[in-house]
Amino acid sequence: MSVRILSATDVRSIFTPQLALESQREAFTRLGAGEAVQPPRLLVPGPDSSVSFCYSSRIAPDAPAVSKFGSVNPANKARGMGAVHSVITVLDAETGTPRAIINGDSVTGLRTAAATTLAMQQLAPDARTVLVVGTGAQARAHLDAFTVTRPDAELQVFGRNPAAVAEVAGSHDAAAMTDLEQAVRDADIVVLCTSSLTPVIEDAWVTNGTTVASVGSFAPDRVELPPSLLTRSTVVVDYRASALTDCGPVVEAVGSGAVDPDRITDLGALLTGAATLDRRAADVVTYFSVGIGVQDAAAAAVILTAAEENGAGTQADLG
Repeated sequence: MSVRILSATDVRSIFTPQLALESQREAFTRLGAGEAVQPPRLLVPGPDSSVSFCYSSRIAPDAPAVSKFGSVNPANKARGMGAVHSVITVLDAETGTPRAIINGDSVTGLRTAAATTLAMQQLAPDARTVLVVGTGAQARAHLDAFTVTRPDAELQVFGRNPAAVAEVAGSHDAAAMTDLEQAVRDADIVVLCTSSLTPVIEDAWVTNGTTVASVGSFAPDRVELPPSLLTRSTVVVDYRASALTDCGPVVEAVGSGAVDPDRITDLGALLTGAATLDRRAADVVTYFSVGIGVQDAAAAAVILTAAEENGAGTQADLG
């Protein structure tokens, strides 16, 4: 039983931001059309605010089953390690035998950032200023993705560590921001890439016409932005079934009765035309990326195709 093993270096050599964007467009279009198989996500709480997760999906009923198992460990920062680690496995569509093992961290960063930029193409097509809050792997991936999808936009970055901000800004041709409140007030798009348990911005800072994307509110205890912001926003999510149970601000806002779940729109519904967004210039839009398995399934499909065409990775015998 021969399995293709793809390292982070292998993935980055073939999974370009443009290819990632195409894969996520397919993922959410298939999901919106009801073609993908998307079971609920599994979350396993751990010590020190860590959480392990398992995503599984097929982009179509007859497509390979893909699963990603990993964890988010905020305490890793003190250890000098990244917070997120994962591995993706791909099973043959017909026999169910293992077909590939892929470094999940590199895929997660690229596919998540691609999904955010895909959503921003729908929600804020005319935006010119993009503020990314955070300096970790997700923040860097998002800056890379916006460089491709919005080459003329002004990119900005904010973080709590001035040295890290300076390094990220310098390596991504972005402006290093020192006043978060003013940066949020002035930005067209604000992307939150933290793993904070409490809001990192305030409701009052978000001015009319702003689009705010939250990547770090991926679990019920992660409340990266104030739930009160949702009461005056058009709310869009990557997948409503997951957001209603796993996205901290959505769970809180809906649970308190402040937001009607019927007001929440799926990204897939926008892509397929099943839903439309009648946005006025002064409207605030919030977008939540919780993360779902079909994103990894679509990414794995294009990665494996490219790997086989280019001979990337190594072959291992698991028999």
